[in-house]
Amino acid sequence: MNGTSKKIKIYFVLLILEFFVLISMFFLNPDMISHKNYILLSSGFFLALWSFSTNLVMGLFAALFLVFAYGSYILYEAIFGGIFSFTFLKDYFWLLVFPVIAYTSSRLGECINKSFNVVQELKKNVQTLVRVDNLTGLGNKQKFYEDLCEEIRRAKRHGFTLSFMIVRIMFFKELTDIYGKSKTDDVVSLMVKNIEDTLRTEDKKYRLEDDTFAFILPNTDKKGAEVIKSRIRTNLSSITLNSGKKEEKLNFNFKIGIMPYDGKTDDVFEIRHRLEKELEYDV
Repeated sequence: MNGTSKKIKIYFVLLILEFFVLISMFFLNPDMISHKNYILLSSGFFLALWSFSTNLVMGLFAALFLVFAYGSYILYEAIFGGIFSFTFLKDYFWLLVFPVIAYTSSRLGECINKSFNVVQELKKNVQTLVRVDNLTGLGNKQKFYEDLCEEIRRAKRHGFTLSFMIVRIMFFKELTDIYGKSKTDDVVSLMVKNIEDTLRTEDKKYRLEDDTFAFILPNTDKKGAEVIKSRIRTNLSSITLNSGKKEEKLNFNFKIGIMPYDGKTDDVFEIRHRLEKELEYDV
């Protein structure tokens, strides 16, 4: 990453210097100010944009095209126009400028793309490592699967009862469209607080998706899970949102599914699938 950053700085400075030299030549040598050189300078600028946006091969190919076009122009002027007063500083140096600009711009673009890809990969890795939902402070999906494996092993080893619960906010997208993301986030935070007040300290709580929450209930059988389900439904029946001096009661539709662990499978994905199927029976 440090090497790439250093290359970006080098190629950026080189590109700036290249155009600085070109523009300085126009100021220092007024004879160079002409429509032809303006077109050539503009071509160099657009070549830099093209090379930066594509890659080295495409940039050099475009530079080769410009060299061929300009070389053909010089040859045409010499053969049919009888003009042989071309000089290196005024004319031929453009044949070198185009490849240099293409190479520098392409390499700068490639280094920036490489740096961007590294940053994206790091973000992805960080998201994988992070086990906490930003909004609610609950465990996220990765944490849920990890703890699910651990609790299943504990339940089987010590013979504890174990239950799972899932809560889903219905029509979440529509609610976000109606109330706005900020207010919906406030409601979700209040909802989570109500749920945490209902559950025990040892119960584990997670936000799997924007609209879906899951809970692992150690030492809880189906009857105990039903009691918790009833309490959560009561607490979530109406959410009171304080906005300044005004209190606003919002009604959300929820579905709650519960499932005691029966020991038939240790596959955490299968358990989640079966748990989500329980939502269909909550009418």
